[in-house]
Amino acid sequence: MILAACFLALRVTLTKVFVQDIYPYRLLVWVLGLNIPIFLVLSYLFEGAQSIEWTLASGGALIYQGWIITGFCFLALTWTLRTYKASKLVVFSFLMPVSGVLFSNLFLGDALTVSVLVGTGLVAAGIYLVNLQR
Repeated sequence: MILAACFLALRVTLTKVFVQDIYPYRLLVWVLGLNIPIFLVLSYLFEGAQSIEWTLASGGALIYQGWIITGFCFLALTWTLRTYKASKLVVFSFLMPVSGVLFSNLFLGDALTVSVLVGTGLVAAGIYLVNLQR
């Protein structure tokens, strides 16, 4: 997990540096152009030559994950990194698990326990404290 955090920090820092001189959509093309072949090779190494059963749901999920999550969110991140400090934006990544819990309650009916609500409040308080002007 620490290694993943280090790579996330490296990615955000490099994106902040590169986005100053490169348009965000060009950076997206390079990032995807380099990552897709790597993930194809890793997929074959770890999963083998398994057949894929394509359904409407799996195709829709792939398009959503590829176009909306990877494309739109990356472009939004690079646009905001051109304007704001990376240290101020990264803290909002802590909202992802919280929003996942809340959306699972909203769409799937998962229970919201007291500990989840307290954790959500603590994350919100942390985001507020980090972004306080000193």
